[in-house]
Amino acid sequence: MNLLFELMGLILMFLGLIGCFIPIIPSPITSWFGFFILYFSSNNIISFKFLIYTLLISILFFLGDFFLPLITAKKFGSSKKGVVGTGIGLFLGFFILGPIGIILGACIGALIGELMSNKESEKILGSLGGAIVGVLSGIILKLVVSIVFLFIYLEKIVRIYF
Repeated sequence: MNLLFELMGLILMFLGLIGCFIPIIPSPITSWFGFFILYFSSNNIISFKFLIYTLLISILFFLGDFFLPLITAKKFGSSKKGVVGTGIGLFLGFFILGPIGIILGACIGALIGELMSNKESEKILGSLGGAIVGVLSGIILKLVVSIVFLFIYLEKIVRIYF
């Protein structure tokens, strides 16, 4: 039974990695469930404190993935309407076009928001660049967290059997 728990946890870790690129899968949280399952195996070498800390990290990066494009769009000179457009485009793009829709939706939303603000073309490009940087940064951060979680998981499994 322990081997089944450990294998299910490993599968969740790999699903978390895949989720970095497929937004339907919340990658850090999916990876965390790998730890959660390992916690309940009788070979438990994960403390409850570790489980809580990694859950908080997972939630932080999961939420950050949604807010990072908005923050970077603002930092790159986007207006309030551009930031709102980025958020709406990000949300709608995800549901309409899937993974590619996140980037396209954020850019189209930022563009529409900036056009509604009557911004200059340089500021519109900055807003678009900020949205793209935010989306790509979110992907990279989720990937780093998921890889770190995977290595920690593998280290725990190696410690059990070797």
